[in-house]
Amino acid sequence: MNAVESRIPLVVVGGWGVDAAMLLPLFDRWPGEIHLISLNDALMSRCDSITGVADYLLERYPCPSVWAGWSQGAQVVMAAASRSCPQVRKAITLAGFPRFVAGEQWSTGMEVDTFETFREQVSQNAGLAWRRFQRLLIHGSHDESQARQELRPWLARGPSVSDVNLVRGLDWLGSEDQRSLWGALPVPTLHLQASNDVVVECWEHSFHPSPAAKVVRVTGMTHWPRGQALSRCHDEILQFVFGKEVEWTL
Repeated sequence: MNAVESRIPLVVVGGWGVDAAMLLPLFDRWPGEIHLISLNDALMSRCDSITGVADYLLERYPCPSVWAGWSQGAQVVMAAASRSCPQVRKAITLAGFPRFVAGEQWSTGMEVDTFETFREQVSQNAGLAWRRFQRLLIHGSHDESQARQELRPWLARGPSVSDVNLVRGLDWLGSEDQRSLWGALPVPTLHLQASNDVVVECWEHSFHPSPAAKVVRVTGMTHWPRGQALSRCHDEILQFVFGKEVEWTL
């Protein structure tokens, strides 16, 4: 791999109600450009679906890149990869899912009643529901005190998206089903699942993505990749994207 190839850009798409910058510690030594995309008002107000977001981002970032998506952002990345394989050279999902809500032949999703209850809570008091959700990002951490300390600045900033678009994002979560897409996508993909995730249940044994995909269950990882899980994720991404012989410090 030459120097140009080792400096491939990275497009990082955040999830529902979270700032994509929360993932920066995972990519802080990436050797190329990093483009952080949060599902904020500016983006959601101009798009009407996950596919719409993907198409807009493909127009905005036309250079061949590695795309990484966290949670709902994983669906954006996979949609982008299905629309333009040349631009999405490789895809990475972090705590991602092809379908969020449980349904026919998909028992690993959130129960419909639980999802609808949460959606109603967001409609009635978005700020309170958002803070509860943020705390779920670190639920299950082995270092709970440290996790709360790291989360505190993000809680203090509040949501980077309006109440209306928080509800809109949930509507997308409730309707999007990418199982057929994930099962056939030819783009090389790394799915990093979190063993301690209370938001998204691991689907590694119940769903088989395309042959071009690799699924890794990261022990001790919560919905927010942090703490000791960062090292495992870092190593998996390093090997997947560059190969062992290339260091991120280039």
